[in-house]
Amino acid sequence: MKKKLLLLATGLSSLTLLAACSNQSNHLSSTNSSSSVEKSQSSSSESSSTSNSSSSSQEKKVDTSAYDSIISKYQTAVANNQTDASLNSLIVNYANSQTSPASTVYTYRDLDGNGVDELILAFKPGKLFKEHVITDIYTISKDSGKVIRLTEGQQLGMLGERMTLAYLMDNTFSYYGSAGAMAGGGSGYHFSSDGQSLVKDDSDSGADEVDLSNWGWKDLSSASTNSSSSTSSQTQTSSSALKPDELKNGNYKSAVGTWKSSNGQTIKITSDGQLELWGNAYPIDKVSQNQYVSGIYSLTYVDSNPTGNTPIQLCPKGVSDRSDAGDNSKDRILATNGMPSEEDYYYRVD
Repeated sequence: MKKKLLLLATGLSSLTLLAACSNQSNHLSSTNSSSSVEKSQSSSSESSSTSNSSSSSQEKKVDTSAYDSIISKYQTAVANNQTDASLNSLIVNYANSQTSPASTVYTYRDLDGNGVDELILAFKPGKLFKEHVITDIYTISKDSGKVIRLTEGQQLGMLGERMTLAYLMDNTFSYYGSAGAMAGGGSGYHFSSDGQSLVKDDSDSGADEVDLSNWGWKDLSSASTNSSSSTSSQTQTSSSALKPDELKNGNYKSAVGTWKSSNGQTIKITSDGQLELWGNAYPIDKVSQNQYVSGIYSLTYVDSNPTGNTPIQLCPKGVSDRSDAGDNSKDRILATNGMPSEEDYYYRVD
């Protein structure tokens, strides 16, 4: 009897040991299998990440220096007072207007969020325009790298005078006219799927207009581009000189810039028709031939108290103003109510 009980106990013990070993083996097998799956997933994730990174690094980047030719073309058109169908003629007309002058500024901005900065030109706020008014927009094709004018055609080609293209918070545009405008008012535009054209809508989205004042605008007249920088030094002397032929016709644009006297005072003439004289700004009235000295021109301006106006005389180099106080070998501005002294002459500094 004792032998039977001993054999039974030994058998039960063996069965328990075998079950425990079997469970441990299954646990190890499961752990190894799980570890293998995790490693496989990790390897797959790393491979995918590496592939995406490689694809991203190989993505074609757009060279925005292609816009330099557009900026240079506008600068030349304004300087020569000539334009063509590829440009917004209003920019040239207003830049050279004697009665209603307005200067142009430009900036770069990704308007549709596709990773390509657009080139935006606008009238600068001043006497004529109270806020920035968009006049032209260009983009660059990701495929070809070519510059594409977005604002062309019968409606978008003449922005800035009677028709306005306002950029909205949802990356679309509102297109409307001033009082009396005949067509297009109240419609909208949005970017095409490839970002290379503007598509007209029956109405705008109703989103709020974007404040353009903090877009980092730069003056078109002072822009230095890669394509024009090589020739700017060669043309600086002639382009910054007073031009008697233009002054004779009442055009003061060759006098635009900052002029400084020997005692540090400055006179500034701006392209949008302002004369900044000794800390005050006055609207420029006109340019006329000086009635006393041939070859010298008088720049008149609007002052609330005209009786004390200081005469502003534009004196091209080589022309004598019958005084030995100034340097006749240089362009100069003479500003005085009395007999000229050395401090009354201002010479161009930019």
